[in-house]
Amino acid sequence: MREFANPYDPTRPVQDRAMLYGRDDTLLWIGQQLAAGRRLFIVYGADLIGKSSLALALRSELPTEIQHCVLFECKPYQGCMISEAWNELAKAVASQAGGQYVPLPNQTDEDSLERLRAQLCSLSAPGEVRPVLLILDDVHLLWAGQQDETARLRVLEALSSLLGTVPSLRLFLTMSEPTFECLSYPLLHSAEVLHLGPLSNEDAQQLVTRPAQILIRFDPGAVRRIADLASNHPYYLQRFCYALFERCARDGNLNQSDVDAVLEEMLHQPEQHFKAIWEQSGAVERAVLVAMSRIKGTHGLTTHQEVITHLQRFDSEIPAQPILKALDQLAARGVLMRMGAVSYRFRVKLFSYWLERHFTLERVLDGIDWESLNVPMTVAETPSEQPDDEISPRSTIGHWIIAGLGTTALLGLLLWGLIFAGIWQVDLFESSSTPTVSPLLVDAVSPVATPTPTPIPPTPTPTSPIIITRTMPSIVFRARNVGGVGDLPNWQIFVMNVDGSERQRLTFTNNEDITPIWSPDGRWVAYVSKRGENREIMVMPAPDVLGTAGIEANRLSPEQYETRAINITRHPSNDWTIAWSPDSTQIAFSSNRAGYWQVFVARADGTATYPITSDGVNRLSPVWSPDYKAMAYSAKRENNWDIYVMPAPGSDGQGAKPEQERRLTSAEGNDLSPVYSPDGRRIAFESNRDGNTEIYVMNADGSNQRNVSNFPGAADHGPVWSPDGRQIMFYSNRAGNWDIFVMSVDGQNVVNLTNTPDVDEQEPFWRP
Repeated sequence: MREFANPYDPTRPVQDRAMLYGRDDTLLWIGQQLAAGRRLFIVYGADLIGKSSLALALRSELPTEIQHCVLFECKPYQGCMISEAWNELAKAVASQAGGQYVPLPNQTDEDSLERLRAQLCSLSAPGEVRPVLLILDDVHLLWAGQQDETARLRVLEALSSLLGTVPSLRLFLTMSEPTFECLSYPLLHSAEVLHLGPLSNEDAQQLVTRPAQILIRFDPGAVRRIADLASNHPYYLQRFCYALFERCARDGNLNQSDVDAVLEEMLHQPEQHFKAIWEQSGAVERAVLVAMSRIKGTHGLTTHQEVITHLQRFDSEIPAQPILKALDQLAARGVLMRMGAVSYRFRVKLFSYWLERHFTLERVLDGIDWESLNVPMTVAETPSEQPDDEISPRSTIGHWIIAGLGTTALLGLLLWGLIFAGIWQVDLFESSSTPTVSPLLVDAVSPVATPTPTPIPPTPTPTSPIIITRTMPSIVFRARNVGGVGDLPNWQIFVMNVDGSERQRLTFTNNEDITPIWSPDGRWVAYVSKRGENREIMVMPAPDVLGTAGIEANRLSPEQYETRAINITRHPSNDWTIAWSPDSTQIAFSSNRAGYWQVFVARADGTATYPITSDGVNRLSPVWSPDYKAMAYSAKRENNWDIYVMPAPGSDGQGAKPEQERRLTSAEGNDLSPVYSPDGRRIAFESNRDGNTEIYVMNADGSNQRNVSNFPGAADHGPVWSPDGRQIMFYSNRAGNWDIFVMSVDGQNVVNLTNTPDVDEQEPFWRP
């Protein structure tokens, strides 16, 4: 048999463009942005995810507008003087122009930067601009490990100066994920930013099979297992496949037993990257990692409470606070991946197997002085006594947390006292049944023309509520039996844990209860109750107000439960597509009470409603930006729906300026359901511009629009961001019927949270 070279090589960046799977769309987008004149690009991602491979491929696939390209690897200059790096970069630029560059001794940063600037300018003749692209791979290593704490600032200032003084310059920077997420500098605000994540399932399986398909016949189950163990991470896929090729190339068959055998071999071999993660971890972080490797939660997800409980089985005196801190630190380093507010999973599943093989929890726990680690917590850090309470140290909203069941019970009594005293009005549902109307079929809804009521004078904005520590469940959604039959024929509101477990029913009506959304303070759930062709907006207390450590709604009769929801619109027309204000005091919605879909704002207690738009343009899905300054929505000014943004109304319903709206999308097709990321920098939305409905993400100014779901043949709807902005949840029929899915912001790591063939789930919303 003729010998074939092993096509998989995990030891270096991908050199062969044909082996760079899953990055075609990324390269195409970068080329388009370069051709459009964009000057600064930042690509960040986890270690070994393929940033350097992407940089190599980009160098060979540049648009014709780019006359020169210099790829500069920063890793060799880690710990060196910054002036040395600038000198070497100037030498590389001079080589591009066919000239010579001789570094001068004892140069300052300013001197070497000035010489670099001169070399860049020399690439263009006087009076012309010939674009030159500098690719700085792992640019963060230029300041990593520097004794001078200002090194990072000096590097960024130098790059900013070059962009400002060399018109022909284009910069392409790659850096690590933790570095990027900690950066704050004006230069970055104008950058086109891309997060490089794992491959999609399809691309990962192609990387496994295509390089060796002429020699090896792959069992489909084995291919899926390889991708799962490697978590679609290209480096670990290459490692696995290199060993499998050595084992199976002669025989020509690769099956599950081969995967198991290679996994066993890999776990016994040194793994420098895993070892480095371990050595860089503190004692508590190590304990958390080993505990998680043994828990093996649902869908690979593990809640912080499961970690705490598992460790406390070895020592009941182990405190919670150091464990929570360790989980947060591991997520910040990219070792773990946040999946919602309280759940985590390993970034690479193979790491959990490595931990399980090499470490025992008893030995890791031995010697940890928990008393010295259990420092007193501030009020905002104190965990509730409920076992599944949400603790979110990274939350950007300051939380006053009431500790102790006595105080929580007192607040609950006060809250219900307001209801029974008549301050909150109660309207009973009216029985009706009607099919659900998809947002994409909005034109089929017959508007009911009714006079616009006189606006009610605004009432003072109430004091921001005290936020009670919130427990799981973490996702609210609507569900019914497939086909509208059986014991759940109508859409009703449910909640479930972030991993899809422990679903509980919230509404027990004969109406179609749809579009549930959690208030930002976590105390209320608003939803739309559809009675025939009339939709009303309802508000009810959140599940953890109804009961402790669970939901008591399923132990109440429908009549009893109905008294817990109030109707805040009470209008014969359709009120639809709702969103809370950032301070949880108002709800924006669309209504056809004027004969077309216009934007309204209602107080959350139902005491006032204000029209926001009245110019005859149909608008749906209004949503505030987190800073209260902007409101995005879908509007139909031509033949299809597009995303627009305008100055937002304030707490009195005033201040909105539809006449100043800006159009963010203009593609063929309908762009609907915009929602801001928690930091306000991006907007997710759904669009059928590609023929089927997909989830898209763009910058808040409308730039960098990209398809992140990329699943032709299915319909993906209703994007919503996780509280930390790292994931997007949506609902899709890609599994045959409607299920709820979650994915990374770049469209990777897709998980089906419901996977119920007999029940449809739609319109999920993450607890803040």
